[in-house]
Amino acid sequence: MDRAQTKPLLLIADANAQDVDVLKKLLAPDYDISVAVSLEETLRLAGSPEAPGLILLGDMSPAADPDEVCARLNTDPTTRDIPVILLVDPTREETEASSFERGVVDCITRPFKPSVVRARVRAHLELRLYREHFEKDPKKLLSRRIEEARRTTEVEDPYRLLVENARDGIAIIHDFIVKYANPAFSKITGLSPEELIGAHLKKFMSEEEFIKNTTHYSHRISGINLPRIYRSKIIHADGYTIDVELNVCVVPYGQSLAALVFVRDIREEKAWQYLK
Repeated sequence: MDRAQTKPLLLIADANAQDVDVLKKLLAPDYDISVAVSLEETLRLAGSPEAPGLILLGDMSPAADPDEVCARLNTDPTTRDIPVILLVDPTREETEASSFERGVVDCITRPFKPSVVRARVRAHLELRLYREHFEKDPKKLLSRRIEEARRTTEVEDPYRLLVENARDGIAIIHDFIVKYANPAFSKITGLSPEELIGAHLKKFMSEEEFIKNTTHYSHRISGINLPRIYRSKIIHADGYTIDVELNVCVVPYGQSLAALVFVRDIREEKAWQYLK
């Protein structure tokens, strides 16, 4: 069967029958679904000719640590590029944090919210399709993105002093992980450079804002004409919310693409408008 002519295939790797039923009801209208209940079955289906476009990873039977599942998937060239979304309980923060380090692209918390599940799955499938398209024709896409990047401030030696002293926060985000952050970005988030580098976006962004921003980004890189500058919210390390303006550019990053993000604190601007 030509997968391009059918609905995208998802693999639900979960021995919890209730979770599987809920997810199938939510996703079956838009996706073909396969189910695995053990580590071995997950690896077999993920590495088959009819490989899934995305894996929703829950609890295995017999018990298998999610880190082990991710590690096995990542060591196999045929499965390492399949995005994995981890299904977690609200109290399993350590599992969530370690799994991001193992290559999980996202986490969805139980009990499942239909809008969150659909948005996350759609966004990560779109990002994977774009990455595959990029790998097939990198020169064409790179030339287009390099032209866009040249119109922005590149974080290279000639510009480093300017970037380090900029009033706006500047960061490079790749696969939802912070790869670079200037002092102003650190100040806005309240996180030290050591805490920021390697951190997932959800460390300083609510679930609602994460979905909104990643969906916006995936649509932009897929060619949909959306504004590059828009407003969002960041959660400071002390727990309060900051209104910000984001200016997001898509730039080359190694053999892939990343987001070059300019962040401006607009609280004073909003307060001035209120006084007026």
